[in-house]
Amino acid sequence: MRIHSLTMIGIGPYAGQERIDFDAVGASGRFLLTGPTGSGKTTIIDAIVFALYGDVADSADSSKERIRSTLVGPHTESVIELVFSTGAGVYRVRRTPTYERAKLRGQGTTTQNGTVKLWHLAEIGGEPLDEPVTRVGDADAEIARAVGLSREQFTQTVVLPQGKFAQFLRADSSERQQLLKDVFGTGIYDAIQDALIQASRDGARRVEQAAADLRGQVASLRRYPLLTEAPSPATATDTGEEANDADHGATRDDPSREAPSGGTQEALPLPMEDAGCEEPEEADAGPAPTPAQALEAAMAGAAPDLVALRRVGAEVLEVSSNRVTLAETRAEAAGKALTRAQAARDEAQSLHDLLERRRALVEENQRLAERVEQDAADAARLQAAEHASRVRPYLVAEQAARRRAQQAVAALAARADQSGLAHLAEQAGVTSAGNAENATGSEAHSHGVEVTPTALVEPLVREAQLQLSALEDEPSEARAGAAETGALSPQDSDVAETPVAADASETDRAEALSPRGLDDLAHQYRREHGQLEALVDLEAGLPVRENASQQREADLQRAAAQLEQRTEKLAERPAQRTALVEKLEAAREARAGLEGLQDRRTRAEERHRAALAVEQLSAQLAQREEACAQAAALAREATERVRTTRLAWISGTAGALAGELTEGEPCPVCGSPTHPSPASADADGATRQQVEAAEEQQRQADEALSGAFRERDACAARLEEAQRASDGMDAPAAKAALDESTTALTVAQAAASSVDELVERLEAFDAGTEQERTALDAARSAQESARSRLEAERETLAQDQRRCLEARGTWPSVTARAAALLVRAKEAEDASEDVDTARTTLAQARSALADLAAALKEEGFTSAAQATAAFMERGAIEALAATVRAAATARERVRLGLEGPQIAALSGQEEDRLEDASAELARADAAARQAASLQARTAESHEHLRRAVDGVEQSATAYEEAADSSADLIRVASLARGENEAGTPLATWVLQARFEEVLVFANERLSQMSSGRYELIRVAEETGQRRRRKGLGLAVVDHLGDERARDPRTLSGGETFYVSLSLALALADVVSAESGGVSLETLFIDEGFGTLDADTLQTVMAEIDHLRAGGRTVGIVSHVAELRDQIAERIAVRRVSSGGSTLSVTA
Repeated sequence: MRIHSLTMIGIGPYAGQERIDFDAVGASGRFLLTGPTGSGKTTIIDAIVFALYGDVADSADSSKERIRSTLVGPHTESVIELVFSTGAGVYRVRRTPTYERAKLRGQGTTTQNGTVKLWHLAEIGGEPLDEPVTRVGDADAEIARAVGLSREQFTQTVVLPQGKFAQFLRADSSERQQLLKDVFGTGIYDAIQDALIQASRDGARRVEQAAADLRGQVASLRRYPLLTEAPSPATATDTGEEANDADHGATRDDPSREAPSGGTQEALPLPMEDAGCEEPEEADAGPAPTPAQALEAAMAGAAPDLVALRRVGAEVLEVSSNRVTLAETRAEAAGKALTRAQAARDEAQSLHDLLERRRALVEENQRLAERVEQDAADAARLQAAEHASRVRPYLVAEQAARRRAQQAVAALAARADQSGLAHLAEQAGVTSAGNAENATGSEAHSHGVEVTPTALVEPLVREAQLQLSALEDEPSEARAGAAETGALSPQDSDVAETPVAADASETDRAEALSPRGLDDLAHQYRREHGQLEALVDLEAGLPVRENASQQREADLQRAAAQLEQRTEKLAERPAQRTALVEKLEAAREARAGLEGLQDRRTRAEERHRAALAVEQLSAQLAQREEACAQAAALAREATERVRTTRLAWISGTAGALAGELTEGEPCPVCGSPTHPSPASADADGATRQQVEAAEEQQRQADEALSGAFRERDACAARLEEAQRASDGMDAPAAKAALDESTTALTVAQAAASSVDELVERLEAFDAGTEQERTALDAARSAQESARSRLEAERETLAQDQRRCLEARGTWPSVTARAAALLVRAKEAEDASEDVDTARTTLAQARSALADLAAALKEEGFTSAAQATAAFMERGAIEALAATVRAAATARERVRLGLEGPQIAALSGQEEDRLEDASAELARADAAARQAASLQARTAESHEHLRRAVDGVEQSATAYEEAADSSADLIRVASLARGENEAGTPLATWVLQARFEEVLVFANERLSQMSSGRYELIRVAEETGQRRRRKGLGLAVVDHLGDERARDPRTLSGGETFYVSLSLALALADVVSAESGGVSLETLFIDEGFGTLDADTLQTVMAEIDHLRAGGRTVGIVSHVAELRDQIAERIAVRRVSSGGSTLSVTA
């Protein structure tokens, strides 16, 4: 990596822009960065590191906030731009720090976040190859990839910070370990070590968890009672046979005994009788261990005996399986016995059912023989009721038709009565409305001969009543029979029996009740009403028209008065127009003088401003005179100080030269070998810096004096100009003149602004006058036309009133006469409808009577009374029919049952054995259920035991897998943790190896710098350290002494410097190699050379020259005078009077 150029703006003590071309200043391979202490040399290195990594070189002791210069304002941006090249190409990075900048709007500041831009250049000073990277994270990643070094590695290899040379040398093992971790980035080995330890712990936990699971499964298996029995296959077989015999015996002795309730016991899934088997007879031999004891022995060791666990599980499963087989055999035998008992019971049940059926059929046949006569009577009654139900609709229809005829005749009679009363009321109203002459004259005569609806209805009513009486008077045997039986309802009392043919024909009866006369009368009334409809509307509008005529007369009178008033106002408008024209002329005159008044006010404003400026400038001129006097005094004092300081410096310099003169040797100033009158050294002499400072103060004082004179002269010139502009007026007089001109202008402007308005008002006034004259003429013409139309309307109204008077006759109004005609027409129409209804209902009643007679004859009844007596309701008929059918069905069913082959085959000597067969079946069923329950519980117990054994097997397999998979990992983790022969953890071992490499490189340079005297060696622990050994201790061997290892802290300042420098350069070499062979072509060494004597300095510089010969450019940050003499290429930093610094580059 090589650094080509650095540009800074507003960075640290550099307020302005500073640029360093490292290619030019480092062309010889080395350059010097010099300047006073605290002037900003280290800031240049911090700027390089900040441009690359966004932080300063020594972030532990310094803050990156010092990158921002305190000498610039909030409007100035701080910028660092660095051009560098690596094996990946040429790059230019531009980075700004976070700072408080001025707000764009308003006052105050706001935080401006740091930014970065990274360009990949085609060449140094060339154009970018692509768009810049602007995201901080992306830019940092790209820089780290291109440089190949982290910030910590960069500051250990490219930039060796001030005061950090001896940190690594003097650190203890713990501190040195952390430093080496940061430099070499060996934290990955710590992570690997921790990961191995954590993984081994996880593996151990998995093994322990698997062992705990296995113990739990074994403990669960041990709870089974079967495992407490000593294993003996012969005993198991004998026990099964004895249990089988005992089970059969128990079944014979106690048939009612039931099997257990079923299910498995919580702790003992096996049957209780199986679990209590007898012990083997061979009691002389020692008792064999139970399976539970064998399981306990297998789990007693440090590691479970998986082979023994699996063997015990297989044995107990085999014993349990034998018991399951035995239980299945017993259950199968019990099932066969149950099948035989079930067949015997079914056979006994069939015989029992046949015997019971034959007994029931015989008893029922006897009961049916006793009911023969009753069943015949029920059949006869059912037949008569069915005939009567078919006659019943005709009888009901005849009764309904007779009631409708009676109601229609009654309604017709009521209509005749109402029509007569209405006619009498109508006559009374007409008579009271007319005068006495009309009531006794020809109108009364006309009413005497008028045909009315009442006159036509009364004969028809009498005819209808006659036909109804004839219908009711006909002899009716059916009516009498209905009244006697009481079977019909009260409204059926008028039911007629079989009708006798009427003497008159049906056509004659219908013609006698014809409503033709009423229809003709209704039509006549309707026609007369239609003729009056137009006059009804005309008569209704007469009052409205009369009122409207009167209203229009009043309106015409008011309009005539308004016309008179408008005529008078029109005569007044010429005088109003003359006054308006005079106002317009006055406004135009004011507008013509407006421009002069504006000029007058402008001049008054200028004089007023000038008068105010005269007062202000007079006070300022007095202040400027005072400032000039003060500046002149300061300039004189500075001149005197320069003269005095210069004389003191000359005197001191001459005294110093005179002190070095030797008699007989030439003077370095005049060359004379004799020195007759040497100057004496002045104790109060001044330095060259003091002379330069005094001269700088004099220059500043002279500049201040010149500036004061310039400001005074400018102020005097402005005052003279203001006096000329004010025309000699003071401020009050100028203000009064300004007010007077402003008032005159305001009045004129107000008057002039109304010209346009007055012109518009005059035009509008003339147009209004003409409009009013035209409107007045039109109003007079309209008044005359309205008067003519009113006279015509009055004549038409009189004619219409005469027509209505003629049309109403003796009635109060045409409307009343029309309403009376409409009422009469409605009466005639209603009466016609009632007559037609009566005629129709009478005909229907006669037809229904004839239908009833035909139905009685057809069903075989001699009278309606006979049919009524035989009638039954539908429910009673259905119940009687069901009884008849049930009797017939029962006789047929009994006959067929007795004739059946199974019943007929019985001899009567059969014995019913159902009870004995049922008892035998119950005993067989109980035995089968007990055997099935035993089988189920045995199978369930075996299944639970199998699952428990499977659980032990799965846990054992999991334990084996966990132990096998974790063994190697635990062993490797133990080695990484330090449980090895050296007792060194993995991360520490890696650091020791890196440390050995660093010491090899460091001793090569240290041998040259110390002339072979010193050598660095690694020791297990430093002197006086009581902490845990890390193997990173450092000691110095002095080959010119007693060859004994020394603590590095016993070295002198100069020795510490070049030993530390050797270590720093060695670290740089190793880090470069560790970073993939990163080429480090630029190196900065910050301070430390002041502690070296001349010989050692030359030795160190020679070693630095070796670096330069290897292609590196070395920048030395120092203010040692001897280095300034040796290195011509330099970057010189100097302070400026403003408090900041600037730099100059000498290539």
